Amino acid sequence: MTDTEITLLDGATGTELRARGVHVRDYKSSLWSALACVEAPDAVIKLHRDYLDAGSDIITVNNYAVTPVLLAREGLENELEALTVKAAQCAVVARDSAQRPARVAGSLPPLNTTFDAGLVGDFDDNVAHYRRMVAALNPYVDLYLCETLSTAEEARAAAVAAQESSKPFMVSWTIERQGKLLRGGDNFSEAVQALDGFTPDALLVNCTSCNAVTAAIRRLRGLTDLPIGGYANPVLDEPEGGEPEREISKPIGPDDYAAVAKGWVADGATVIGGCCDTNPDFIAALRRMARPQL
Repeated sequence: MTDTEITLLDGATGTELRARGVHVRDYKSSLWSALACVEAPDAVIKLHRDYLDAGSDIITVNNYAVTPVLLAREGLENELEALTVKAAQCAVVARDSAQRPARVAGSLPPLNTTFDAGLVGDFDDNVAHYRRMVAALNPYVDLYLCETLSTAEEARAAAVAAQESSKPFMVSWTIERQGKLLRGGDNFSEAVQALDGFTPDALLVNCTSCNAVTAAIRRLRGLTDLPIGGYANPVLDEPEGGEPEREISKPIGPDDYAAVAKGWVADGATVIGGCCDTNPDFIAALRRMARPQL
């Protein structure tokens, strides 16, 4: 493998900030890690830098929970732009102090509670919300990561705003535990077809078990010529009926995670990273696997 073959994303932000002692709220009832950029910006910058030092080529802005819908629930809808800018600036500071070139991705996540496809709103409303997020992020980011999206239409709405930015973007769906369907029930063919007319740089899957990512990458390889990849939670199989970022059962360590990811690469993945409950050690293990000469 060469340095240019595999793009390394970063790993978890919210769960790792919590592990480092930062107050991170419950993702269902509050703003998850969104306020960390105000309450503990140095910790956010340090985490971004640790991922860069571990080998990440792309770090993602800590704006996952900075959405109009979630902020409105907290009476903070007017703070979207200010919180987004603070989150983006933390990533930019880390990137600009790194020892090698790297890129900053803006997150275009689920607008409402993660994983609940029943809370995916009206398509036009979603597009409007994503456009507002892109407007705030665009001066700071190099690309967009439309991530953890549970339906084909939710992903298409995020892709509309991302493509209008004129910057590169990737689309990542979250999938059920067997890797056969999106969490909202769409199959991969429907999800890929919903992006007809768009020009994503890669199609990914995330926030599920390692084995589900393995199955999904194999399905995606048969449906698209675009670059593919994934970033999983550090567990081989998601517990049935579980919430993957809350119920890590039988977690695996960085080296075992990298061994699974080596299979993703063998199946054609060129973009890999980590999701909930991973940390810079996981990215370092991926780097050793993908770039053994370094």
